[in-house]
Amino acid sequence: MLTRWIKAARLRTLPLSTSGVILGGAAAAAEGAFRPAVFLLSVLTALLLQVLSNFANDYGDYTHGSDGAGRVGPSRAVSSGEISPRAMFRAVVIFSCLSGLSAALLFWTSFGLDPVRWGAFAALGGASIAAALCYTMGRRPYGYNGLGDFFVFIFFGLVAVCGAYALYPEAPLARMPGLPACATGLFATAVLNVNNIRDMENDRASGKETLALRLGALGARRYHLALIGVGVLCWAAYLTGTGRSMLMPGLLAALPLALSAKTVFASTRTDVLDAQLRRTSISAGLFNLIMSVLIMWQSGAFWAC
Repeated sequence: MLTRWIKAARLRTLPLSTSGVILGGAAAAAEGAFRPAVFLLSVLTALLLQVLSNFANDYGDYTHGSDGAGRVGPSRAVSSGEISPRAMFRAVVIFSCLSGLSAALLFWTSFGLDPVRWGAFAALGGASIAAALCYTMGRRPYGYNGLGDFFVFIFFGLVAVCGAYALYPEAPLARMPGLPACATGLFATAVLNVNNIRDMENDRASGKETLALRLGALGARRYHLALIGVGVLCWAAYLTGTGRSMLMPGLLAALPLALSAKTVFASTRTDVLDAQLRRTSISAGLFNLIMSVLIMWQSGAFWAC
């Protein structure tokens, strides 16, 4: 039974989802504002939110009938009968509560009882949980209306990186890593886009309208190249603008993303696209981690932590 739940949690998605908050913590550390407890709790909260999103996605796609026989990739737990719909819904409720509790502990550890910050971050935390639930669940899930890319960019990029950075009270908000946050969001959106390119035929048959379907096969592939290219440019602009040009060679770590994007653009085979989905996710997560380490090393914060 435990194996089924581990499979449903989709562990391969966790490195990318946590790399954004790690990057936010690294940027804060570069400003001398690192706090180990805040870092650990932010990573834990990100993990819980991602597992919640995966469970909600599994349950939501089942209820909307989009996990049909034509679906490519790992089988879903509910549609395959490995986990009952009732048990999965119960897991969604449990992880919603766990995510909320972890976020509350994180906020208290970060800024105590400051009412202004509590209000702002409580709203942000509630929006994050709602976004995880409403991607495929409910009567009008935004993932079925071409809005998934927008929300992934916001929550996996801007919220993950800038939100994590702002949780360190001593970190100057004027130096918030906006461009790396945008790059992180673009790379996460690229992961979703590969998934949607792979599933275009199944999504069309089940009435799941993704941005990839709206753009068409060629348009979605051009869009994918743009996501990766603009993401790298965001990083180049950030390193130049913050006096970290010496870290430019670190952008070579984006080469696996570029090679994967080339394969996605050229291939129509679903098995190849499924393999590139994994590679894009892993490569994006590793790139974020490498750049986090480089930023901390260049600032001297790596040794201080």
